[in-house]
Amino acid sequence: MTIAVVSHDAGSSELLCALIIHHPHNIHWHIFAHTHSPMAAICKRNALSFTPIVDASEQLETLKPNALLFGTGWQEKYERPYVTYCKAHSIPTVAFLDHWSSYRERFGYPDTHWEQNCGDFTAVCDQKALNLATELHLPNPIGLPNFYLHKLIHDAKTKTISASNNLLFLSEPTDAVAKHTYGDENYWGFTQYTALEDILKNFEKFECSGLTIRLHPSETSSGFKKILKKYPHVRVHINDAKTFDLTDQLLMAKIIVGFDTMALYTASLLRKTVLSYLPSSNREFLLPIPKHIQLRTLHSLKVSQLIPSSLSIDDFGMDFALFLNTLTKGN
Repeated sequence: MTIAVVSHDAGSSELLCALIIHHPHNIHWHIFAHTHSPMAAICKRNALSFTPIVDASEQLETLKPNALLFGTGWQEKYERPYVTYCKAHSIPTVAFLDHWSSYRERFGYPDTHWEQNCGDFTAVCDQKALNLATELHLPNPIGLPNFYLHKLIHDAKTKTISASNNLLFLSEPTDAVAKHTYGDENYWGFTQYTALEDILKNFEKFECSGLTIRLHPSETSSGFKKILKKYPHVRVHINDAKTFDLTDQLLMAKIIVGFDTMALYTASLLRKTVLSYLPSSNREFLLPIPKHIQLRTLHSLKVSQLIPSSLSIDDFGMDFALFLNTLTKGN
C-alpha cells in the first residue's frame, strides 16, 4: 500500500512524521515537502526522506498513492493542490489537525466553498479535539494516538536539566493570524505584545528572577524590544525557536505562560507550572487543561495557582489497521 504525505506547518508535520516512524513496515510512505519548510526540517531530524514539492498532479500521477495524509495550518497552503488532485481521482484524503484552535480556518473558512479544502476524513489525537471536530461538522472525524507527544514525554523524562527561576513566555504571532484570517490584527482584543506588557506589569506576582521570551519561528524580536525598554528592571532574554530546543526550555522554566499553544499542554504533561492567558472574552480557552490555570487577567493572580500540573496523557485513538481499513473501504 502506498500512502502519500504532504505537510508544511510544524504541528501537524510532527504528528505525521511520528505516525510514519511508528509504522515503518508494510506501507510505502512517500513524503512531499517544501525544501525549506518546518516539515522538511522535521524529516531531516528523523532521518525521513522526502520529495521536494513541485507539480502536485505530475507527482501524484507518477506515484499513484492509495491515500493521502496531509497537514493543516495557518501558514502556507502547499497541501491544497495535492488534496484537489486526490479528490478529483477518488483517492481518500485525511486532514491532520494538531492543537484545538482555528480548525475551520485552516481550510479557508469563512471563504466561500472552504469545505472543498477539507479531507475526506479528519484525524485528531485526543478526545477534546475529536469533540470539537465533530461539533464543527468537519468530515468524518477519527481519533489516532499522538505518537509524537508520547515519545516527547518519554524522552523528556530521561533528561537531566536544572530548573531556573525564570518565567517563560511562549509567544505566538496572534496579530498576524488575526490579520490574515479576519482582516484585523486586534480581532481577539489582544496581541502578543499587549499580553507581554500585562506580564511585565504584574511580573512581581510570579516571584521569578527573570523573563525568557521564546519567539515563534515566524516572529522577530523588534516588536518586543520596544515594550521591554519601558521595563528595564526586568531581566529578559529573547530566544529564537529555531535555536533553542522547546522541551529543554519547558523543563528549565519555573513558570510557563502562553495563549493556547500546544507547548502549554506539553508543559502540563511534563508537570510544569503553566498558565494559559487569554486577556479577552473574544477568544475561547481550548486547551484541555484545568480551568483554574486559564486566566483572563493577571491582576487577581493567586499564589495557589502557581503550582506544578498533575496532568497525564491518556491512551487514545484507533488501531492502525482499523484506520487503514476505515480509510480504504469502498475503494
